Amino acid sequence: MENLQDLIPIPAKELMNKGLSAARESTMLRVLGKPGALSRDCSDPTGPFKKRIKFGVNVGPFKVSGLDYAVESLKQLFDQVKQEKPDVYNAVKTEGVLCVRARRTNPARYSNHSWGTAIDIYFGRKTVAQGVQQTQRGVYLLFPYFNNHGWYWGAEFSGDSVDSMHFELAEETILKLKQLQQLKKK
Repeated sequence: MENLQDLIPIPAKELMNKGLSAARESTMLRVLGKPGALSRDCSDPTGPFKKRIKFGVNVGPFKVSGLDYAVESLKQLFDQVKQEKPDVYNAVKTEGVLCVRARRTNPARYSNHSWGTAIDIYFGRKTVAQGVQQTQRGVYLLFPYFNNHGWYWGAEFSGDSVDSMHFELAEETILKLKQLQQLKKK
């Protein structure tokens, strides 16, 4: 078995995120509301949105705090990984999910971590810095699982925004959440 932390090239854009796009801040605000203060560093979720957050939930290889839907999706995703790729499951680590803050590359906009709908994952001792046009082999092995569960892979971001450790609920998935919310109100 090859080392899961080895760096490999990011695949061509046409090979990832098929039918999925990055979630827009305007969609996140419309569907989920304002998550809290737009700060440089992590702050706590506030307001009505906070009721949707699940704290310290075991999703298999680690615990996370995040949006109820995202946490459940991660549980299902990692259950599948555990069955099909136990070596990957046993080695994956996270840098976290929920972190109400501004984007690192654009302090005027919320990071999707603010809603607990994004996760950063890595293997070994080090993460891959944003802007690096490579990914870890383990992350590459996981991206199809994330895509199949409606998560967009940040490796497709362009230029200095490339973020191969980052996955977020896709725009299309967030819009489905909006439909589900409307059905519950009926």
